[in-house]
Amino acid sequence: MLLVLVVACSTEENPRIADEKYFPLQIGFYQVYDVEEIVYTAFNPPESLRYELLVNVVDAFTNGEGTTTYVIHRSTRSHSSLPWNFVETWSARRSSQYAIEVQGNTSYVKLVFPLRTGNRWDGNLFNSLGEDEYLLKSMGQTFDNGSGEVFSNTIVVEHSNESNLVFKDERTEVYAPDAGLVFKENRVWQYNCTGGTCSGQINSGRYLKQVLVAYGY
Repeated sequence: MLLVLVVACSTEENPRIADEKYFPLQIGFYQVYDVEEIVYTAFNPPESLRYELLVNVVDAFTNGEGTTTYVIHRSTRSHSSLPWNFVETWSARRSSQYAIEVQGNTSYVKLVFPLRTGNRWDGNLFNSLGEDEYLLKSMGQTFDNGSGEVFSNTIVVEHSNESNLVFKDERTEVYAPDAGLVFKENRVWQYNCTGGTCSGQINSGRYLKQVLVAYGY
């Protein structure tokens, strides 16, 4: 009897977290992010933006695949004392194999199940944008996203890690159980190149950092 109890306790110390917890979808679920954005254009100074983003699951319906599609409203405000301004509608769905986010009319494969370190997949599998290989870089680590909260058992998904004299394309997302996306950072731009020489000055592109500061139902 004692042996059985010892075995049971040791087995439950580190139970595997259900994959779907990293991509929570339920009506009423919301996430609030602090967002920092810098937009670079060729003939104007960089435009710096700071705002809050509210992501809220507002509805659901059965889709043609027999799974549930969740309707997501995205709203922003420049300060916490101001009302939210609705911006756009996205949607998301999960199957036994994929977690898919539809941004406007473009579908992206955010996660592939079962979650395993080293998994690689085409994030553009269900759109026509061309192959974009994602990598599940790590699992089970503690992550401080800079908002004052530390998340356990996170997964880090690397969308791209390319950089040279002509361009930079570095994109990373971090997910935590029950919270979903807790951190996102993109550095995507082209450098100013003339006559085969690149100056290292950004000609066009975008920097984005998105940090989760609140979530719940």
